[in-house]
Amino acid sequence: MGYEPTAFDPVLASGETVAWTGRPHLVPYLVAAVPFLVVGCLWGWFDLNLMRGMHGRDVGLAIPFFAMHLFPLWGSILYLLYLMVSYHNVVFAITNQRVILRGGALAPSFKSYELTDIDQLTVSSGPFESMVGAGSVRFSTGKTTSKGTAIYVQIRAVDGAYDVFKQLREAWEKSREKTAPASSSS
Repeated sequence: MGYEPTAFDPVLASGETVAWTGRPHLVPYLVAAVPFLVVGCLWGWFDLNLMRGMHGRDVGLAIPFFAMHLFPLWGSILYLLYLMVSYHNVVFAITNQRVILRGGALAPSFKSYELTDIDQLTVSSGPFESMVGAGSVRFSTGKTTSKGTAIYVQIRAVDGAYDVFKQLREAWEKSREKTAPASSSS
C-alpha cells in the first residue's frame, strides 16, 4: 500500500482527496547519487595526484586552492548525504487535482504540479529498480527552462509503477475532460 495520506494534510485544498501515496525504495533512490560520486571521485583522484607531485614549498598556497577545487568531490558526497537524510521525508501523492512531492532533509517541504499542467507521462523501470520490483513515473511539468527545454519530474523507485502510471494517466485525462468544455466556450 501507500504511505499515510495525512502526511499531505498541511497542503491539501478543500475538497481535494488523495488517491495514491507511495515511498521510494532506499537503494534505487540513493543510486541517483552514483553518477555524481563517480565524477567527484575521479576529480578528487586527479587533484590528489597533482598534490602528491607538488614541492613542499608550494603546499601553503595549494591547500586553500585544492580545498575549493575539490568541490566536485565534496559536493557529490554532500549530495549522497542529503539523499540519505531526506529519505525519511520523501513521499509521493496523486490527488484528484495534482501530483504532490514531499521531501526535505530536516523538515517536510512540498512541491505540487496541477494535473491540468502536466504532460508527456512515461513509466520505466531501470536495473536497480527492477531488482526490488519498482519503477519510476516521469512527466513534464508544463514549465520550461530559459532555453525552452521542458522540465520533467519523477515519482522515483516506487512499487507498482505501472499501476501508478495508469492511475496518474486516468486522473490526468479526467482533468483534461473537465477543462476542455470550459476552454471551448470561451
